[in-house]
Amino acid sequence: SRETVIDGDFNDKDTLNQAMDGVDAVYLNEMRDLDSVKNIVAAMDANHVRQFIGATVLGIEDEVKGAFGQWNTSMIESSITKRIKTAKVIKDSDLTYTLLRLAWLYNKDGNTNYELTDSDQPFGGTQVTRQAVAQLIVNILQDESRKYARKSLGVNEPNTNWDKPSFY
Repeated sequence: SRETVIDGDFNDKDTLNQAMDGVDAVYLNEMRDLDSVKNIVAAMDANHVRQFIGATVLGIEDEVKGAFGQWNTSMIESSITKRIKTAKVIKDSDLTYTLLRLAWLYNKDGNTNYELTDSDQPFGGTQVTRQAVAQLIVNILQDESRKYARKSLGVNEPNTNWDKPSFY
């Protein structure tokens, strides 16, 4: 009863504004398209929605070092390039944002373990469960201390500092 599914397009500004009416926060799982991200920020501003949580990829801050960093770049270089631009739009906004630079995702029921790294720290590990990311998003939405506000956070599973994810 708290959620409403809206079928639309991020470039349809009328539908986007309708979707923003009365919401507390926006979670964006896809930050590849620059125009879409700009439209979302504009709709959030127009509708006085302040909190934004965005899932993006590791590597947008040149924070992934060593063998894993080389492997990651070889796998998703074009995605990193696109998401650097969309992350800049968010960072340049006046939104209360949290960008999640996600390690490689996999599923494992019951595994909600994650650790966070700040922008100025090397990325921590190679993988994280979707379940852990969902838990983190809930934690961010419930947090009243603002400790996640206006941050870009690396998100990985503890003890996964390998040359590539275990499933590759």
